[in-house]
Amino acid sequence: MSTAENTGNQADPNTALLIYGIVPADAEPEVDGIGRTPAPVRTVKHGRIAALVSEVPADQPLDRAEDLQAFSRVVDSLVAEMPVIPVRFGAALSAAEEVERELLEPNADRFRRALDELSGLAEYLVKGQYVEDAVLREILAENRQAAELRETIRTAPPELSRDARIALGETINAALEYKRQVDGEVLVQALQAFTEHLALRPPTHEEEVADIAVLVPVAKQDELMRLIGDLAEQWRGRVDLRVVGPLAAWDFVAAEGPDAS
Repeated sequence: MSTAENTGNQADPNTALLIYGIVPADAEPEVDGIGRTPAPVRTVKHGRIAALVSEVPADQPLDRAEDLQAFSRVVDSLVAEMPVIPVRFGAALSAAEEVERELLEPNADRFRRALDELSGLAEYLVKGQYVEDAVLREILAENRQAAELRETIRTAPPELSRDARIALGETINAALEYKRQVDGEVLVQALQAFTEHLALRPPTHEEEVADIAVLVPVAKQDELMRLIGDLAEQWRGRVDLRVVGPLAAWDFVAAEGPDAS
């Protein structure tokens, strides 16, 4: 059943309601949405749950990279205050009644359970990246074939060292992949001792050791930082480690919203 807060929102052909996430019905967000003229984020309620929405002009597509980044920032900014099920970027409907009927009502039980499970939790990204010069020196010191190829390239004329350069690249890439597996497993095991909720994200570049999403109580953020700080100290000079968060649980419970009609 629609609440009074939902009733004054008749469909406006010039605007749509962009959906950010699902929160408890008593949530009171104090944040602006996205777009060229951001409107306040408000709630559309259904029983114990609500959708976070803001009005956006229907004739101004939100397809810029900065729109996606701003959307994520809005959702992530609320995590410290309330449990949030993030909704994938781009979901929008014409009016509050549609949000309730097409999104909230059919998923009410699932959303309530997920919000209960997310209470007090946030996602953190643990990212590791090799220090390029350090890991290259490490590979050359450990891999005799790589060292010999490097010496061949150093002493041979460029026109005679092409094959050696290709072979060296392949050897270094193979050695780097092995190191990534070994060091990545060390990081995974350290995090598994801290939380059972992990998601491995695909690498984005060759120097990346790992990109791991973890779901952790916000109250234990300092413990997570100490854990990563201790490992960063062990890897000082060869791996840069950092933690990003708190974030919404994008890698664990993000919902697909209905398309605009």
